[in-house]
Amino acid sequence: MKKLLPLFSCLLLVGCGVLTSAQADDDPLEPLNRRIGTWANTTYQKQAAWTPEERTTTGEETIKWILDKKFIQIDVINVDGTKGRSLITYDAEAKVYRSWFFGNQNEFPRGESIGRWDPKADRMDWTLDFGGDLRGRMFLQFTGKDKMDWALAIRDGSGKLMMKTGGSQTRKQ
Repeated sequence: MKKLLPLFSCLLLVGCGVLTSAQADDDPLEPLNRRIGTWANTTYQKQAAWTPEERTTTGEETIKWILDKKFIQIDVINVDGTKGRSLITYDAEAKVYRSWFFGNQNEFPRGESIGRWDPKADRMDWTLDFGGDLRGRMFLQFTGKDKMDWALAIRDGSGKLMMKTGGSQTRKQ
């Protein structure tokens, strides 16, 4: 789990957009459209149980629609050699977003990742269940058409901070 930081950027950077409530209500996949393209990312990790040393890495994400525009696929490559892939979709029955992450540091889906879009705040909030007693909360906040900030905290059942990470992304194209 210690090397998960750079790859959480991929899991966590689910699409959001600058939309009106009417647009998001009409097409719940529209917030994901905001993520399509190539993004430069900077990810930081703060000191916590899994991450005893603070560090920062940079990388690039390529994001596209797949499977008849039902999912976005996010591929990330960071300068430290970490790589990952996320799949994100909208679950129309539950009216939530769902995400799955796979990485080259032995990461694969465990538990649920549930996102809820708030078009008025231009923000997506996620609750993450990593199995056992590990839970996470994160947010993705657009600060402009082509810029986004995010943060994640994972805690165990006793409330101990296991990981604190976040970052920013800027659209390249």
